[in-house]
Amino acid sequence: MNLKPIQLGDFVIDTPLLLAPMAGVSDSPYREICAANGAGLTVAEMLTCNTERWTSDKNRLRQVKPAIQGPQIVQIAGSDPGLMSEAAILNVAMGADVIDINMGCPAKKVLRKAAGSALLKDPALVQRILRAVKA
Repeated sequence: MNLKPIQLGDFVIDTPLLLAPMAGVSDSPYREICAANGAGLTVAEMLTCNTERWTSDKNRLRQVKPAIQGPQIVQIAGSDPGLMSEAAILNVAMGADVIDINMGCPAKKVLRKAAGSALLKDPALVQRILRAVKA
């Protein structure tokens, strides 16, 4: 199979084998293993926008790990534009190159917080989150 590089913003991914963010799976050790075995791009699993919860061992494994080659991509989840912006800023300060906003998770515990796929019910809120994170 002849795989061609792909362009992601300023990044060229030579090996277009991409590891999707998977809650409970794609922590930093798993991303390191996948990157070492040919994944051209890895994405950290969903991380809450509530930075007070980042101190747990579980959440520390979800954060950016510069040992992984290629763009550092972190997925954040939440529904508060201010907290989402703060989480994005802190992740970039820790080395994230790309912030992925989770708008697809169907898990009930995520939906109860009006996050994940629940955001799609409120386009105005999505717009506020995107503007806050982009700023």
